[in-house]
This record gives sequence, C-alpha cells and structure tokens, in this order.
Amino acid sequence: MNSEWGRFGCFLPETVQLDSNQTKKTLTILLDIDGVLVTTPSWKPVELLSDGFLKFNERATENLKQLIEKTNASIVLTTTHRIKHSEEDWKEIFKLRGLEIESVSKINSKTQIDQLGNRAAEISEWIEKEGQNQNYVIIDDDLSINSLPMHIKERWAQTKPLIGFDEEAMMRALRILMPILP
Repeated sequence: MNSEWGRFGCFLPETVQLDSNQTKKTLTILLDIDGVLVTTPSWKPVELLSDGFLKFNERATENLKQLIEKTNASIVLTTTHRIKHSEEDWKEIFKLRGLEIESVSKINSKTQIDQLGNRAAEISEWIEKEGQNQNYVIIDDDLSINSLPMHIKERWAQTKPLIGFDEEAMMRALRILMPILP
C-alpha cells in the first residue's frame, strides 16, 4: 500500500485498501453545507460566488478535498440547500470551489422546504434504505443527530458552526471511513 506522511501529522494511505469483509461497502459522506463548508456568522452578509451560491470556507474546503482524495468517497447531500439545485448543478458548485466530486446525490427526493423532516430523521431513513452497503460518515453541525442511536451517532464527524470542517473533524471522518488509521 502506498502512503505518505500527511499534513495532519499521521501516516495516511494514498488510496483506500479495504479488507475482504469491506469490499462490498461503498464509502459515502453524508454532507451538510452550513456549519461545515459555509461558516459565515449569521450577523454577517454571506459572500456569493459567480454561480450565485455561497462561498465556502477555504480551510474546510481543503479538508474536504483531502478526505475525498484519500477515500474516493461519494457525496450524499443532507443540507437543506439540496432542494434548490440538481445533482449536476451541485457538481458545478463544488467544482467552482475547487472540489472535483464524481458522485453527488441527495439524501432523499424531497423538493420543498416544508417537506423536509429534521436532519436526524432524514439520516435515519437513508441508513435504513441505503446505508447497509455503505461505509458512511456524517459531516454535520446539526445537534438533532444526538438523538440518533449510538451505532449511527458514532459515525458522526461533528463540526462547529463558525469553524466548519476543521482538521479534528477531518481526522475523525478519516478514521470512520478508513478504520486502519491510528
């Protein structure tokens, strides 16, 4: 297995090497946007990029980029912003912000804000329907996730709303997706 000394002070494999018991599982990131990639305080105006969508925190974006490069994980959007854009639009939104993401999907097919449940309920439903063949991590700041059963909650890389997806959350996500890490 090829490896490198990561900027996070630990040995990181270049690519995922799964043992025979894990080969059937897809690596998946359940991703929120606000409080993860967008960390602007509510009292400040949010900067928009040329596509009209919110600017991402640069450090959080770099950490997500590293996570995706190391795991080749697909993205399942849990953010409420998901209802406003198609999956192809999301690929372009990410690309404009420096993230090349091959696979983007949405946690469910709901298209109206009043149809959405709380985040924990949506995640629980996804896990019931899709999660059995997935090695997933939840990257989110939504505290409703605390209400989930421990076997789900232990797959949560919790972020802080004004900090976002920092190095600590990134390392937790890596350890969840790639349990071979220290």
